[in-house]
Amino acid sequence: MSPFSHRSISLYPVFHGRLEYAAVVRAALLESARRGEPPAVVAVELPGTWKEPITSAVNRLPYLSLILDESGDKHLFLPVEPTDALIEALRTAKELGIPSELIDLDLDDYPLLRDAAPDPYPVHRLGYEAMMRAVLAEAQFPRTPEDDLRETMMAHALQRLAGGSTGSPRRVFCVLGAAHLSGVLALLDSTQPRPLARAKPRQLKLYNWSEKSSREFMTEAPFLAAAYERARRTALHIDREAESERLLRDGVKPYADEIGGGEERAVTPRQFQLLGKFARKYARIDGQIVPDLYQLVVAARGCVDDAYARHLWDRGTAYPWQDSLGLLPTIELEQAFATVGGRRLTLRRTIRRFRPRLRGISDTHRAKEKYPGQWKTKWSGRVICSHVPEDLVIEDFGRYLQHKAKGMLSAERSRSEPFLVSMKDGLDLRETLRHVGEHRLFVRENGRITGKVGSVVVIFDEDRPRHAAEPVLLKEGETDARGERYPWRVTWLGEHEQESDMALYATPAGEQVIGPGISRCEYGGFVMSYPPRRMLDVWSDRIFDVARSKAERLLLAALDYSEERYVAYVAEKPPRSWLHNLAGRLGRQIVYIPLGQIPRRTINRIHSFHVLEGQSVREYAKEYIPG
Repeated sequence: MSPFSHRSISLYPVFHGRLEYAAVVRAALLESARRGEPPAVVAVELPGTWKEPITSAVNRLPYLSLILDESGDKHLFLPVEPTDALIEALRTAKELGIPSELIDLDLDDYPLLRDAAPDPYPVHRLGYEAMMRAVLAEAQFPRTPEDDLRETMMAHALQRLAGGSTGSPRRVFCVLGAAHLSGVLALLDSTQPRPLARAKPRQLKLYNWSEKSSREFMTEAPFLAAAYERARRTALHIDREAESERLLRDGVKPYADEIGGGEERAVTPRQFQLLGKFARKYARIDGQIVPDLYQLVVAARGCVDDAYARHLWDRGTAYPWQDSLGLLPTIELEQAFATVGGRRLTLRRTIRRFRPRLRGISDTHRAKEKYPGQWKTKWSGRVICSHVPEDLVIEDFGRYLQHKAKGMLSAERSRSEPFLVSMKDGLDLRETLRHVGEHRLFVRENGRITGKVGSVVVIFDEDRPRHAAEPVLLKEGETDARGERYPWRVTWLGEHEQESDMALYATPAGEQVIGPGISRCEYGGFVMSYPPRRMLDVWSDRIFDVARSKAERLLLAALDYSEERYVAYVAEKPPRSWLHNLAGRLGRQIVYIPLGQIPRRTINRIHSFHVLEGQSVREYAKEYIPG
């Protein structure tokens, strides 16, 4: 029995389009059937003149439908989605074999008003009755003269369905908007006349939503609507906070596949923590308890990067049930449907964007494959070039490593001494605190470094074969038989004076093709040498055959091509002592930087790169490669 009742009529006030209220309505109907006391009829706040197309739309759920009135110039419309409480009441009544009635008044001119709907999350935490009583005690809903007519019509229909004053009372289960509860309850105390309704018939037509429209205009985020659709068959407790957390976790794997390096290096626990705080604070600013999809994507973009946010967007806006049979015409919804006033049904069931569009996240302008693997089959790899924005990033990273290596050398040669006359290079707080009992200040003098850092080597994975004591260096076109993950080896020359020469080993170009002529690869390691256009093919140069691995070969090339004294080497393990001795004989010094000292976000950003089939691909590559 509903907490809001009038004799044999149980009223369930709801806010439209929210899955929590749909779950409440379905659970109440199922419980009444389980007790053996189902209602005689289910009544919902929809106009009876629309019953035939609404019934057809309910029957084809979970596919999305749009009912459009094509008579006149107003073009009223009603979207039919699984998370609306009115639609769920009709759907569950059909499953239980209970008759249903549509009791609202059909009007042409109804002002476009927006009720201040509270965040529905407390329904899950506090319960339906506590939530609704708290809301109804404080809410002030806007009123129009048309509301009086509609509530009179609903009260009249409910009295008729319940048996009126002469027939035997029948149990009626009524679902209506929360804004109309008090008005309908007051009118039920006395017999109500039937208001005059529209006499001219409507030209109502049923349409199927396009996939793009389901991403843009569903009232609930598509991932939440999909979760509700799956859960309604078993349990009905949908926690949007838990579903949002699941979405964030599910988005990690495709993001990890894109950037390479595995899920453990994709999004760190610290980033998840910051993302959660950011999204919750953003939700509070907008008067919400639980962040919506838009807020989650914004937080993901700020706390991780655009690539992770794009994967989150793609998964969060994907609605699994798309009708491709073509039995109904498919319609592309436009923003005009959500903003044009004077449409009665849009007031209570507004099709709206549940979030603004994020620039750079949506991929609606990308071309799509005509069949799976189309782009990969057309990849030849005869002429390749790099993606210019990634060139800028990797060159900046090389300069950062040069600066870091020089700073480490300076720190190794610095010394502290008691303050006497000069402050040298500044106060040394650590030494001062260590000798606090001596009541003396200590100052620091940084070591003076003569010379610069030249070549830079970065090793993400030494990539030693799994089934052999010695590695195999594959030549172009050879297949890998010993389990190397990064068999592709190439030497690239800088295109201009601001670019370095580069030798690298990576996953093969053409293995993962993400767009026409665009392949995503993942570095195993690379060497950068300045100035450009001097480097021969490192992988076929016999002088480097003394190397035991691809990582050592790159380090030997760095020592050979460096015009400066110091060479930066970034890896998980330092190089062999033999290489340090060789560097000394060549007048060079290797500066080892542990890979763990490089920020994980920086590693994730540079670990993957893209290879393009010719410079013409550069014109559209940005549409497929996240910024």
